[in-house]
Amino acid sequence: MAEQKKSTKPKTSKTALKKKEEAEVLSEIGVMEASEGLDKLAVAKETSKISRAALAVGASDATRGMDAMLVAQRTAGLSKAVATAGEYDLGQGAELIAASEDIDIQSAIVSMMSEADLERGMDLAAIAGQLWTASDVVSVLGLPVLADFLEAKGEDLQEIAVDTILRSGATRLLAETMVKTSEQIEDLGVNEVEEGATRVEIGREGAIMSEALGEAGAELAAQGVAEMAVARGMRQATEELVMEGAGDIADGAAHLGAASALEQ
Repeated sequence: MAEQKKSTKPKTSKTALKKKEEAEVLSEIGVMEASEGLDKLAVAKETSKISRAALAVGASDATRGMDAMLVAQRTAGLSKAVATAGEYDLGQGAELIAASEDIDIQSAIVSMMSEADLERGMDLAAIAGQLWTASDVVSVLGLPVLADFLEAKGEDLQEIAVDTILRSGATRLLAETMVKTSEQIEDLGVNEVEEGATRVEIGREGAIMSEALGEAGAELAAQGVAEMAVARGMRQATEELVMEGAGDIADGAAHLGAASALEQ
């Protein structure tokens, strides 16, 4: 019995030593796992902040991109309306200029008519004077009836000549008025053409700006969507880190608990 007690003592000592070593190993593992878990949680906290910031930036970019596309769409509609108005002005201006040219032609015709009336009136006045002269000659020859007839016809021709000359003056005045009217219409036509050309140019520049703004808005919106996708990926990675960190801490706590149990 004494020999058996001597052999048990070393075994008990070896067992205690082995438990102590196992406890130390488990303790080191537990501390290491807990430390790794805490590190992962710290990293997860930082990635969570970055994820939220990236999500906010992405949402902002996407919103601004959509706003830019909406403005581009409205600008395109406005540019088209301005360009259409400009084309209408160009057409109206061309019609006014054409009308002005027609009036110029008519004025020239009326002016020619006034000159013809003046020449005709002067011819009639000359014939009236000739009849008066013939009347005086016939009266001297002793033919009073014929003289009176010639004198009366001379007076009639003189009145016709005066009316014709006065009509030529009125026609000339009409021609001058038509020329002024033609100039005014031409000025209006030129102004319409200039305004039309300006509006067409504004519409063209607006269309170019609208296209550029739309492209920039689409790019910004796409960039915002990509940023939000990255943010969602980072959030998922953060959640995984949190789960891993919590798991590591739990494992570390379990190993520390086991080590403490072995040491008792």
